[in-house]
Amino acid sequence: MRRNGGARAAARPPRAAARPPRAAARPPRAAAGIAARGLKAAAFAALASLPATASGRISVGDLDRAARARAAILEIDVPAARDILKDVDPADTALALERGRLAIYEGDCDGAAAILGRPDLAATAEGAALGDIARGCARGTAATVVVNDEARGVWVRLQDDDDRALVPLLVDVAARVRDVLARDLGVELLRPLRIDLVRDQFTLSAMTGLPEEAARTTGTVAIAKWGRVTMLSPRATPNGYPWLDTLAHEMTHLALSRGTRDNAPLWLQEGVAKREEVRWREPDPLDDVPSSDALAFVGLQKGLGRPLDKLGPSIAMLPSAEEAMVAFAEVASFIKYWTRESGDDALPRLLVRLKEAGSDADLERAIAEISGADLAAWDKRWRAYLATVPSNLPPDLAPGGDMPHRQEVGRRVRLGQLLHDRGHYAAAAIQHARAQALAPNEPAVRCFLAASLLASGERASAAPLVEQVEDVHSRHGRWWSLHGLLHGGEGPGADRAFSAGIELDPLSPEVACEEKLPPELPGDPIRSALCEAARRAAP
Repeated sequence: MRRNGGARAAARPPRAAARPPRAAARPPRAAAGIAARGLKAAAFAALASLPATASGRISVGDLDRAARARAAILEIDVPAARDILKDVDPADTALALERGRLAIYEGDCDGAAAILGRPDLAATAEGAALGDIARGCARGTAATVVVNDEARGVWVRLQDDDDRALVPLLVDVAARVRDVLARDLGVELLRPLRIDLVRDQFTLSAMTGLPEEAARTTGTVAIAKWGRVTMLSPRATPNGYPWLDTLAHEMTHLALSRGTRDNAPLWLQEGVAKREEVRWREPDPLDDVPSSDALAFVGLQKGLGRPLDKLGPSIAMLPSAEEAMVAFAEVASFIKYWTRESGDDALPRLLVRLKEAGSDADLERAIAEISGADLAAWDKRWRAYLATVPSNLPPDLAPGGDMPHRQEVGRRVRLGQLLHDRGHYAAAAIQHARAQALAPNEPAVRCFLAASLLASGERASAAPLVEQVEDVHSRHGRWWSLHGLLHGGEGPGADRAFSAGIELDPLSPEVACEEKLPPELPGDPIRSALCEAARRAAP
């Protein structure tokens, strides 16, 4: 799962889309009702508890077939699972349960709901839980649009047809991420990769099983579960979010589930996903701002952190956004430290070992044999390392901190926006300048001021506000589009800046249209279509 790590927006007060940690957690992994380790034993135990079939009993052979099907499904090997379940007796309860699970993984929510609606399956805890997911998914995907790029092996289902312009970018990045994961983790995601793009957190919750309240509390924008990535449309948040990094993050979860048969503990899942979410693209100067090391250290010092192996079933289920922020920083920092000390080949080797892990002891043994120490020893070394890193975080970046003068900044921004919307650009610039003086590192405030100055004809005064990325504390889509306009011109620098903006806020008209005014469109056909979609969606 990934939280909204998007830009801070000063529009609803100055940190409107207050910047959580860049990345998400994910809900309880893979299949409902089955423990992460001891897969086959757990599968037999769960299946043996099901009611008898019409013949009055479930044979050992049937249970073995159902367990093999479940293992293939959790490994996201849909073709293998489909082959195992071919020509099964429809009356067999254990196999019917796996047929319903497989339908969910294949994206056939209506078919899954029909199978799992049987009284004998609905009477079991697991069947009822899967049935709820199937019905929520069926409701969320009614009248959706499916775009299937068979050549690149990416299947995208859109709840809103207006998001179709996003699909070429989703497909391109998904294909690139698939290659990066194969290189970094030694795991090949099978085709098609399934992506659901939904309108709101209510649908995100219904289709994945994450409680909606938890999603809202921690700012969850995407979840990797049921063999696919389900993520919010960027139009669902006021200033977008890092939607393409989010896709990479969630694809990493799918790769880890496939590579370990869902035996990876939460700290490993989230730490590796944080590591991989940016490796598909060129580094951004703000990728590690604030430093995950410093954030983890300060959060632990303030009592907001937890032991790595005590994070609970999901970071998305933590009680506050601050605790989720620190948890993400902890796992990101730890994995960065562990891979640096153990070598890049340690991760793929660990995944191979985890695939056959049957207990926590197997996990501990694998870590020790691959890296020379168990988790407790590595945790002690990592904490000692954290104590050596610089940890003086600005108030707006520290866990539990806040922007100074927040209310005054918000008041000035709102007043400036009202003046700007009425064409009083010089007066708007005065208000935005006062806000920027109070929040000098807030990119959204800089953008409001730069836009008002540009509208007033003061291009030279606007340019320094979006010149140096080191002057801001978070990634913001419009900061990059204005940077491209004022410092890139028509060359490669502008193209990189506009791409960076689209990676963060693709449905903002200014960002998607590269700061061009109607009816002018970007020259690239994909960006031109995105610009038109953004203008249609604008209020």
